Amino acid sequence: MTAASTTKRVVLSTALVCLAPALGAAETDWLELKEGHEGKKIHAKVQRIKLPELGSDGGQNVTVTIPKNKLKGSDKVREVVVVGQRDGKEEVLPGIRYEWSEDYESDNYGLIIQLEKMQNYPIRLYFKDDLPLPEHQ
Repeated sequence: MTAASTTKRVVLSTALVCLAPALGAAETDWLELKEGHEGKKIHAKVQRIKLPELGSDGGQNVTVTIPKNKLKGSDKVREVVVVGQRDGKEEVLPGIRYEWSEDYESDNYGLIIQLEKMQNYPIRLYFKDDLPLPEHQ
């Protein structure tokens, strides 16, 4: 991936985050990376945090539960954008991977997010279901 391609993706992701409320994308409150923390907006809850293995330089895996009645369905979500808040500034976190666990609990979706680096500041999730996926270059 070239620097121009990476810059383009970061700018696109930042624009999507800024436009999310106007586009009707679902989003969480700021979620503290502490097990048991629950946001009020869509009642997303940090269910579990798995730290990386000793000696690895990756980030933690964060399992967030989302009530099924708050999303149209995880299969409708085309992209999950994760934004971090550090020193009063918001930034799209790079290198995020995620997977859905449909039957995490009876009335919740489970979203397992793998962060690229260890994080200890709040995150917010945006669930994009109404935009086309960006082209891969």
